[in-house]
Amino acid sequence: MSRPARKVWRWLAVGTAVTATAAAGMGVASAATAPAPTVQLTKVYYNSPGSDTRTTTSLNAEYIRLTNQSRATINLKGWTVRDATGHTYTFGSYNLGAGKRVYVHTGKGTNGRPDAQHLYWRSGNYIWNNTGDTATLRNSAGKTAHTCKWGSKGAYTYCGVTEKPAPTTPTPPRPTQPTTKPPTTAPTTAPTTPPVTTWPPDPTPPAIG
Repeated sequence: MSRPARKVWRWLAVGTAVTATAAAGMGVASAATAPAPTVQLTKVYYNSPGSDTRTTTSLNAEYIRLTNQSRATINLKGWTVRDATGHTYTFGSYNLGAGKRVYVHTGKGTNGRPDAQHLYWRSGNYIWNNTGDTATLRNSAGKTAHTCKWGSKGAYTYCGVTEKPAPTTPTPPRPTQPTTKPPTTAPTTAPTTPPVTTWPPDPTPPAIG
């Protein structure tokens, strides 16, 4: 649902960086500075469904998703994600396995629930701006690893190089099988007996006198 910009009333004070600690096996995506980052910001859901009520449910429906595109586990301790105005989330020791994803929800919650892919910013306000924003991922050295930018349309955006859902290929209609009529069996008719011609009797010869 499209909603007015949140920044008018959200985050009146500069937020303090939040540190999240997760169990081993869980991970947050980070991106390399190479042309094709190995860990990427792959989705941002910046306009959570419904009205901006700032309930836990509404806040947690706003999230970022990161994906480890490499073949190795990456520990994200000290990595950060921030918006255009500087609100920052800092990762604790968090191992993101090869090919795995992690979601960072805006609101409050317990890291690792409902499963190891979920972490929580623990913010009381929305982070990502509906009218356009930029998410920036930096490694523990403070170097930009990946960015994701969007405008004022829609509710979420995909980023990265391999995370956009593949287009659905329509299933071609099955060909209609022609209806084959069973061969018509000619009715069995009894052989026709040729008609018997009845000839008139020979005339009586005249009397000879």
